[in-house]
Amino acid sequence: MSNIHKNWREFLINEGGLNKIRQDMSDYDTAFITAFRGDINDKSVCVYVPPSEEELSERDKMGKRGESNKRNNKELSAFLLSQGYGIKNVQGSYIENFGSVDPEKIPREVKEASFFVTNLNNDPEFIEQIINLGKRYCQDSVIIVPKGEEAYIYGTNKGKYPGLDQEETLGKFMGGETGEFMSRKGGRPFVMKEAEETKTYEDLPGKQRQAAKSIAQRVDREINEMHMVYNINEAELASYDHDGTVTLYHYAPVEGGEIEVDPAQFGKQSYSRREKERSTYPRSFFYVNLDQAESEVKSGKYLFSLEFPTDKLYSLKEDPNGLMKSLRHPVYGFRNDIEWTELFKTIHEDYLGAYYSTPNMDLVVLFEPVKANKVEK
Repeated sequence: MSNIHKNWREFLINEGGLNKIRQDMSDYDTAFITAFRGDINDKSVCVYVPPSEEELSERDKMGKRGESNKRNNKELSAFLLSQGYGIKNVQGSYIENFGSVDPEKIPREVKEASFFVTNLNNDPEFIEQIINLGKRYCQDSVIIVPKGEEAYIYGTNKGKYPGLDQEETLGKFMGGETGEFMSRKGGRPFVMKEAEETKTYEDLPGKQRQAAKSIAQRVDREINEMHMVYNINEAELASYDHDGTVTLYHYAPVEGGEIEVDPAQFGKQSYSRREKERSTYPRSFFYVNLDQAESEVKSGKYLFSLEFPTDKLYSLKEDPNGLMKSLRHPVYGFRNDIEWTELFKTIHEDYLGAYYSTPNMDLVVLFEPVKANKVEK
């Protein structure tokens, strides 16, 4: 077993902070993450590309600063707190571009402000949220520590180490005195130097809570845009096509052999109400991969399916007509119920539905009523 697996547990944190971190790791899912980058202008390995220089210049005219490590970390902390997570500031350092032989990407030590994040409310999407944030802020990796289990590094950009969506086990946290996260010869160094009390959303004054919520909503939109515009998920619409049709799946609390799925019912369920915040344009939702179906959607319902013509669906991942680019606001991107609504409306002029991905699944939305048949077990 290499040093990368052995030595991550050796932190330089005062004993009180060490004990608290150890206890949190035992009681909750936890993680280490930062939005800090050594070369913030290098987007070559990023999954999500922030606005261009022209767009940032336009933001400057509006009194908003462009991208910076301090600003990104502020956004990251606001999002984490707004989700009900606890965060603890920790000072770290690591080797950026570890393992690179590219003369333009020389490995170098970078000091950063990081967060130790605790899933205080046992959010089932905690790990996925951390990974999405790592991708949004173009981190080489994030550290995930499932409750009471071994920690692992998860790659969140296209850099050489550890690689996008690649995992490496680190072992269980024990605590130590040397300050080495990993051997400087055999692994990627990381040093934790101090810790503070865990901060929560409830600790923020009223105005700061409002600001945090506003920032978090924007970051959430960017994460969704990251998946829908930048093709995070691998599956293309063609991978679900068979002889010119796609099998669509829908769950409903109806025992009959056939149902009509009508977009007019859009937004009446809790899970579709979340999508209604994105856009009020009426649409009904269908799975294309049952392995991605959420338990809250399936619970107490029956499964129905239909075959739908592939050429009647517009793939946002492929965007053959360039709608995503033409309708995206040059500063704000895709805003809830503005650009997203215009996009669905424009698609509906020539298609009956659309195919796209969210952070959790590939799905199809239809703009017209359709009939579906019950799937027998």
